[in-house]
Amino acid sequence: MDSILIKTKLYELFRNESGIVLYESSKDSEYISELVELLNIGRVIHTEYPDINAEMAVKPSSQTVKLDKGEINEDDCVVERVLLPMGTVQVITIFPLKDHTWSGEERGFVSDLINILVIFKSRIKMKEYIDYALFHDRNFGFFNGFFLSRTLSMIARLERLNDYNVIFFNLTNLSGINQILGRNNADEIIKRFVASASSCLTQPECICLMGGDNFTAVVRHENLELVLRTLKGIDIDSGGKYTELIRMSAYCGVYRCTGNEHDISLCIDCAQQSMYIAKKNHVSVQFYDETMVDLLKNTKKIESGFASVLKKEEYCAFYQPKVNLTNYKLIGAEALCRWVRGKKILTPDKFIPVLETSNRICMLDFYMLEHVCADLAGWIASGKNPVRVSSNFSRKHLANRAFVQEVVNIVDSYKVPHSLIVIEVTETTSEADMKRLAEVVGEFKNAGFEVSVDDFGMGYSSMSMIKDIRFSELKIDKSFLNNKDIGSRDMIMMKHIISMAEELGMSTIAEGVENPDQVSLLRKYGCFRGQGFFFDKPLPKEDFERVLENPDYSLKGLSFPE
Repeated sequence: MDSILIKTKLYELFRNESGIVLYESSKDSEYISELVELLNIGRVIHTEYPDINAEMAVKPSSQTVKLDKGEINEDDCVVERVLLPMGTVQVITIFPLKDHTWSGEERGFVSDLINILVIFKSRIKMKEYIDYALFHDRNFGFFNGFFLSRTLSMIARLERLNDYNVIFFNLTNLSGINQILGRNNADEIIKRFVASASSCLTQPECICLMGGDNFTAVVRHENLELVLRTLKGIDIDSGGKYTELIRMSAYCGVYRCTGNEHDISLCIDCAQQSMYIAKKNHVSVQFYDETMVDLLKNTKKIESGFASVLKKEEYCAFYQPKVNLTNYKLIGAEALCRWVRGKKILTPDKFIPVLETSNRICMLDFYMLEHVCADLAGWIASGKNPVRVSSNFSRKHLANRAFVQEVVNIVDSYKVPHSLIVIEVTETTSEADMKRLAEVVGEFKNAGFEVSVDDFGMGYSSMSMIKDIRFSELKIDKSFLNNKDIGSRDMIMMKHIISMAEELGMSTIAEGVENPDQVSLLRKYGCFRGQGFFFDKPLPKEDFERVLENPDYSLKGLSFPE
């Protein structure tokens, strides 16, 4: 036996760790091959168990032969059993060739070889474990965000990014599915859904879990439509639990990579922003569009800066006069919100729709009421003759059981007579909201306020509203006046709305009055109050105060009908 040569080979084997478990390789390295010859090794049996209990339960026959060189001496072997840090058990058994019995020194060398192989195996298993933990979600086993970043980086290095799309998708109605099936069964449905979407993908295409119910997919152009078809919605067999089929779908944002992205995270961000737009607009798929994303960024800016804008009092009350169409004198005003940023004035369409998506709109409504009351109190104190002012309130206030009382508290804190405040609300279509609105209108009227319904005639519930709810005033939507055909359906409807309101004891006012012909038409149909640009645009407080001092529009040089 050449002990020096064996030691040399063992040292070289240990020093030249290759990252491969050599005795499992289809082609032995030169070191392991020579050691097999030098030590007369006939068979290597390797068995791995997930834990000690599994080792005790499994019969030896389940072991697998890793190396078999001719006839084996079954009477002599070296066995090493190693408990690895991950809890798995490695058992390696090495047999000599037939008719060879190892000396004590040889058995020591064989043990050294086993130890080296165990080191390799442990290191590789640990690397596999770390790689899996690093690139996979723990609960589902899906690829995760780290894997996504690595994949996109690799594609970018190959300069093939422009061949791919990034899809950011959010699962819909997941809470409902959880309630129907239970968490474990719902998780299984998610796995099947993602597997179905992944079925046409090949490496490096992938779908990765980003957290919660959000996923990101990297998909080639030719596979995009197939993946989106699944994500738009498919029926998945629930296994007969409560219901046969479960509909699973997602909101999808798609970004088509250009290859010019300075940072791969831009691809994910653009897809995610597109998904937010899809979700907001209740559409299945939204492709990235810079204009829409800019709008989304503006939305977030408005929402995040809302408290600061309120504190700085950048939201201001502008007043649009309401005019009597028989004598053309001022009879009231509507308080309209404007966002004054330095010399720039932003109209409500730039920010109100954003605020209406949350309870911020309720905060703004109360803020505006406070400013209206402060202005009215100031006009009264200075001896001006104030007029009734309409203050707008969102339907979201209906959920607040203390709504009416909070309005009363604000108005009373400024000692403003309730008769000077008109509560203006918009139509509602919900039956529950209708009942609640009827309660609120009754409470306001009992408290001495008048209540006006804005944009009347545009909703499907208009007739039902005025039948069941006793408003003080109907504000006819300006769209009726936009139709110049006096025989049109709009004109016929407007005429009957005015007549019906009068019979029900409600007054009417038309908004959007822009010319003398419209004034003449309204007077003909019996509507004797109006507001619009023909008389005045919404005015800052100081300009409106001058109207209060000179309330007769017949003296302002306007061209009135005969």
